[in-house]
Amino acid sequence: MRNKGFTLIELLVVIALIGLLATIALFSVDITKSKSRDARRVADIKSIQEGLSMYYNEYSFYPDSEGQIEIDSNDIMSQVLINNEIMFGVPIDPLNRESYKYCYESFSDQSDYELIFYLETNSILNRVQGENIIYP
Repeated sequence: MRNKGFTLIELLVVIALIGLLATIALFSVDITKSKSRDARRVADIKSIQEGLSMYYNEYSFYPDSEGQIEIDSNDIMSQVLINNEIMFGVPIDPLNRESYKYCYESFSDQSDYELIFYLETNSILNRVQGENIIYP
């Protein structure tokens, strides 16, 4: 007479396969989230650039930063853009921790600036993983 049911080996194989599939699914979701955050970063930086261009068109110079600053909506550059009603709010990095922050620096004559941001992946065309610097 034969017993009905699964052997221990069969159960372990099925559990291992389910675990492998779950790991692959979680890894692919994590990569998708990173790519999404990178796309948002590029859009945020373009928005900040547009605000700075509007400010420059009106005043013929960029906001003074007194060195490199982290953009956190309470910084000098953000307050200048908000107080002059050029932007209603200045975006910050989606993670906003460790090296994932937006930075701004205007140069001594305030006719030029740089925006620094970091990407998690190589998924954005013409941008690299890690530090990226944008000029006007």
